[in-house]
Amino acid sequence: MVHSNDNDLLKLEFNNLLAEAQRCYGGISSHHLKKSLDVVQSAIATFGRVFALRVDLRCANDAIDEQCDMPLCFQRNDPKVITRFIAALNSRIKANLQRKGKSAKPDYPLYIWVRERDTSKYAHYHLVLFFNKDIYGYLGCYQDSDGENMGTRVQKAWCSALGLAYPDHKHLVHFPLNGSYVFNKRSMDLKPEHFNNFLNRLAYLCKTRTKIMNDGLRNFGSSQV
Repeated sequence: MVHSNDNDLLKLEFNNLLAEAQRCYGGISSHHLKKSLDVVQSAIATFGRVFALRVDLRCANDAIDEQCDMPLCFQRNDPKVITRFIAALNSRIKANLQRKGKSAKPDYPLYIWVRERDTSKYAHYHLVLFFNKDIYGYLGCYQDSDGENMGTRVQKAWCSALGLAYPDHKHLVHFPLNGSYVFNKRSMDLKPEHFNNFLNRLAYLCKTRTKIMNDGLRNFGSSQV
């Protein structure tokens, strides 16, 4: 049972995070921030120890310029592309665990994604993926196209979702600097510096400035928790 004092404390912490995010990034969707924190809490409750990974996904430049009639590539960048990406990543995780002889139901990652567009022709996606740290705890050497690690799985899943060849288009996946975090229930309670840094970076996904508001499509999605 959560006491009223606990609720007041949680509300205060949320308001402090929201205020700090607004100071750093401008307008913030409080609804998206609340949903994002719900996923963080669900990841901790589900996995115990959590490995969180920031990822950016972009579409290819498919023409030399807007007047060019000859496309450089044909990509499937429709609104379902992010759904295909999550499904492709889960499929690769399942296959990896089966090769290791782990036949139990896989701990698929939880996720948060946002769809944005700045000056580019196509939208791009910012994500946070949440893994069970006891199974997947590292990004790995994703520069090695033949490597078997979480970085290359993400790259292959995005290329698959776009219908583009790997490794030719693996550069469309970007892993931000210092974008890996490990935390647990104790982190949520004590708020060490690295966890506060993670929450601030999570809040970046909830900024409103570059969200696409007028095309009738979703610009935020997350695991159902």
